[in-house]
Amino acid sequence: MHCLTERRRYSALHSGLVSFPIFFAFLVPLPAPAVASTTKACLATWKEPVINVEARHARPRIIHQNSSQQIEQIATKSGFAKSERHLHLLGLTNSMIGPRLSITTRMREISKGQLCLRLNTVNFSFGAHKTDIYIERKYHRSSCAYRTILAHEREHVAINDQVISDFMPVLKNELKAHANSILPRLTRNPDTAGKSMVNRLLLEMKPVIDKFRKKREAANDVIDTDQAYANTQKKCKDW
Repeated sequence: MHCLTERRRYSALHSGLVSFPIFFAFLVPLPAPAVASTTKACLATWKEPVINVEARHARPRIIHQNSSQQIEQIATKSGFAKSERHLHLLGLTNSMIGPRLSITTRMREISKGQLCLRLNTVNFSFGAHKTDIYIERKYHRSSCAYRTILAHEREHVAINDQVISDFMPVLKNELKAHANSILPRLTRNPDTAGKSMVNRLLLEMKPVIDKFRKKREAANDVIDTDQAYANTQKKCKDW
């Protein structure tokens, strides 16, 4: 019987737009793969996949060219500005947060035209891929108001980064469990089979990413209370 081993790579970018302290765009559900067929000989090729996990923290870009009205429009487009409390925004942090996942597989020919595909490695990065801080353009960079707005928005960035770092062990354990449950499968189309593995992992990671979203929102809400805003207003006289 002729056997061969081949490495193939599949990847997917799955990210959500997040405006902190604004909103978290929900991950788009992917269709669940069909139950894969296998054999004893194919199952015997299983090896625990290597899991590589990385936290991503984007350096914020400061945007100082928008009016309060334009910043509100950005917030409205995000779905955040739904009440009077979110009108007249002077600052906004807008981040792209989500997972990036790629895999490699190993393939062996079991019989003519019948291939056994197994998951070999999973590379998973999670965090901020892009972060923009908007500050009302009427405030000069040397003003107290500008510095106070910037400090507040950077506090949101720091909170997001901390929650991302704190959540990485949870994400890795969850990913490892799901990856280990993917058994070698018989296929005549390794490309389709590999992509279905990526889809399956992304779909199965959605619940834990939803938990991250809730934890992040709760952490950011702490500095976005009416009292916190009142204390911020007291720091300057040039509003």
